Order: sequence, then structure tokens, then C-alpha cells
Amino acid sequence: MRICIFIILFFSITSFVFGQTLPVGFPIIEEMDRISQLKYSDSVLNDSYLIRLGSKIDSEKNIQLIKNIRFGFFPLNFSLFNNIERPYWYSPYAMIPSKGAQIYTSGGIYLSGKYFSIEVFPEFVFSSNSSFDGFSGFAEDNLNRRYFLDLRRGDSPELFGSGNYLKLGLGQSKIVSKLGAIELGLSNRNLWWGPGQWNSLTISNNAPGFLHGVFGTHRPAKTFFGSFEFQLISGFLNSKKYAPTQIKELNEEYFDPLEKRERYLNAISFSLNPKWVKGLHVGATRTVQTFRDSVNVKKFIDVFPVFWGITKEAVGSDLIGKSDKGRDQQISVFFRYIIYRLGFEFYGEYGRRDHALNIRDLILNPEHSRAFILGFNKTINLIDSKKILLRSEITHQLQSVNWITRPSSNQAWHTNGTVGGFSNFDQAMGVGIGTGSNIQIFELSVINNYNKIGFYSERLVQHADFYDVANLSSYGYKPWVDYTLGPIINHRWKNLLLSARVLFTYTNNYFWSQSNGVQDSFPTLNNKFSNSSQFNLIYYIK
Repeated sequence: MRICIFIILFFSITSFVFGQTLPVGFPIIEEMDRISQLKYSDSVLNDSYLIRLGSKIDSEKNIQLIKNIRFGFFPLNFSLFNNIERPYWYSPYAMIPSKGAQIYTSGGIYLSGKYFSIEVFPEFVFSSNSSFDGFSGFAEDNLNRRYFLDLRRGDSPELFGSGNYLKLGLGQSKIVSKLGAIELGLSNRNLWWGPGQWNSLTISNNAPGFLHGVFGTHRPAKTFFGSFEFQLISGFLNSKKYAPTQIKELNEEYFDPLEKRERYLNAISFSLNPKWVKGLHVGATRTVQTFRDSVNVKKFIDVFPVFWGITKEAVGSDLIGKSDKGRDQQISVFFRYIIYRLGFEFYGEYGRRDHALNIRDLILNPEHSRAFILGFNKTINLIDSKKILLRSEITHQLQSVNWITRPSSNQAWHTNGTVGGFSNFDQAMGVGIGTGSNIQIFELSVINNYNKIGFYSERLVQHADFYDVANLSSYGYKPWVDYTLGPIINHRWKNLLLSARVLFTYTNNYFWSQSNGVQDSFPTLNNKFSNSSQFNLIYYIK
């Protein structure tokens, strides 16, 4: 085993390529880079989009100080979001899902050489964080208790404190040493694992970045069997534990918060592009979070629980919070396959939140505690360099029906009854659409290099898992579904880029029209209209 690892590392560090990268999910740039991969070239191996490495910065925009040492500026990013009636789910980086105006700015400098990279990339956020028409309680006491139980197991507050929200932090800063394709160091950057364009089952840029140690590849490492990437991280997550709803009486009566303890996260992701199958990338991810005070630094498995057994029998425990020290895990497998002659890619990710008891349990019941993502990109050539772009993705967090017969299995994705939500600063680390929600996204547009105009649409079933597990239909409640549609536009003027979209949402049965309950044989549906405007301005400094 050690010889194999040595061979892999040897082949991975035999060449040197200079290149600074942008944060994952960077507006316009990353999207266009991914689309450009649908046409085959040698550069398509630069990023698998299973472990996003970020788009490269043009080397002409930096200064060579001395041999192999360069200095440069990251692009300035200014974002203005405005949600008129209520929060909209999309809130990347340090932003929050909130009502009202929200401003986000970032930018910075870097110093990079053959064996090191120093990146200073702070972020600033201001949000009005205004109150809105939120959860007002069910007519039935048992439904209120069930709803607040889900809020206890995860982090999804309606408001992030009282009054305006301000945050200034390290943002996307990073300092690492490098040897070939391998890097080792400290980072506060967001990560994105998995092929999803809008969501990831494990780690995305939905929540703010957190300080962590990182050991992995900063570019695909080429070997005799193809190229591979991996990242191993360890760090501490932040828990603010804001009040779950805006009604103090409901919080006091029904909400029993978990003990606020610092959480430790250890996670690993690996992807492979075998050279015998052009365009195919496969990989897997595992995350384990536990309490910081339960980690014994003298024990390897406490520091690196991602190498822990993957079944409960293998670790001798079936009791979360007991002998396994409250470890909460997620495992996902994923793929991305590009058919270059068609300008088409499709991808998928399948994850499980809970350990299987043993291999037999995994084979007989693979759908237990699962979630999945499926999506595609397709381009159709028009005249000149114009293309039609079709993009789509579905994210499904609603549990399979086996929760009915399997005891203690009715916990939604990203939640845990002991450790709490898989979150940072009370925002989900991976899927950002809401606890137990499902979404279908479709985009149709015309693109010309960095310019784009088109329409975006989505259907979001809010808290579908809670609706199912609480059996709301038997009480006469209808599903809460958001239908969103709006124009999108990207445009480039030399060093200035604009990304904008204006979205209009029609909501059926907002919060399941819960204020009516069963007290009315023909309840009036609580339907709403809302609007979300999002603008990003990016400026490259020469």
C-alpha cells in the first residue's frame, strides 16, 4: 500500500504549472470555463468539477517580481441582492438568506511561487436582515413539536439575529506550500465537492468558508493511469444558534436547542479521470463532524475519523452519541461524463447520511437516509460563436418511504439529533435550498463567449421531508411549492463583467397555509408573490 502511494505521489509531482485560481463558484468566469470544457482540448483536464479548483487567473494580469515569484490582484467583486417579500435560498459565500437589500464585496492580492502561495482575499457583507411573514404555528400541538424537532436537528433560522447583519472576515484567503501538484497549508476558502452546478450534497459555497488545514492537489495530478485529485481537510465549524423562528412564544414553548459545543470537521474527497475513458470523471466524498472536546489528539481515528469504519458493526457501535462520540457522517459517490462530439455533459451524485449496520444492510436498503443530484449541460452551435445553452439540475433530499418501517430513520439530509446540522454560521454547508427540500432547475439561454441572455426557472418544494414525515396531508395541509421564473444576463466590457437576474416567485400554500389548519372545511390558500434581484459586478485589475 505504501509503495502504491509513493508511486502515485511521485508521478503527481513531476511537473510544474504556474496558475492562480479564483474562489469556487465565482460568478460568470467559472460557468463559462465549465461550458468551454464541452469542446475537447488539452485544457479540459485542468478541472474535473468534482473537486472544484477554481478558474485560473490570466497570467498577463500579474507581475513577475523575481524568477518564479509573481504578485497580482484578484478581481474585485461587488454584489447587490434584494429580496422584496422574503428570503430567497441563493446566498453564496458569506451572504445570508434574508429579506431586504444585501451588499457583498470581495477582492485581494496574492504572492505565488513554485513552492508556495499566499492569498489575502477578505469579504464584507451587509444585510438589512429584515423581518418577514414567517412560521406562525400549526393549529395542532403535535405538528408544532415535530416542526421544531427538525429545527433542533439542523440549523436554518428565519433571521440571523436582530437588526442589520454585518460580517467582515478572512473570506477566501489561503496560505500553502506546494510541491508539484500537491499542496499543504491553511485555508479559509470555500470548497465545492461534487459535480453539481447549483448544489452539492456535502460541501459547497452556500455557507461562509471556515479556517481549515488542507492537504491535497491544487491541479489534477497526471499518472500512468490518468489523472486524479484529492483533498483532505480538518477544521472547526462555527455555531451561532440564532432563534429558529421570529415568534418568541413558539420558540420558548417548542424549541429545545442542542447544547452549544464547538464542532470539529474532518473530510476527504477523491476523483479520478481514467485515461482509457475520455470525458469520464468519478469520485467519492466522506465528511465526519464531531464535538471538539471529544477529540483525543493522541488517537489517529479521533483526528482523522474519515478513515473510520463505514458500517456500524465495523466500529462496534449502533448508538449515535455513545461509543462513537457523536460522530455524524455523510458519504457520497459521483460522476461526470462529457460527450465532446455532442457538446453535452451529464452528471450525478448519490449520498447517504447514516451508517449502514453492515454490508448486508447496505445492499438490501441502499436508499436509507439518501439524497441525490442529477443534471446536464448542452450547447447547440448557432452562427458565428453564438450557442444555445441548456442547463438543468434536480436536487432531491426527501427520504425514501423506508422511514415508515425503519426506526429512528426520519432525519433529513444535513441534520443529526446529537451533533446538529452540517452547517457553518447556521447555514448548510452543502445543499442550500432548505432542510429536506427538493428542487428542479432549468435554464435556456444564448451565449457568445462571456455574454449571455436567457431565462432561468425552478420548482422548489419547501421542506418536503417534514411534510412527508409529519403526514401533513392527513390534516388537510397542501404542499408548499415555489415556482420561480425570470430573465438572466451576463455581459463583458473589457475588464468589467456584469451578471444579473431578476426572479419572480409564485408560492402555493406558503408555510402550508398553516394558520388555517383543520378549523375551516375549505381553508383559504396562503399564496404569495415575491421578487429577488441579484447583480454581480466584477472588475479585473491590470
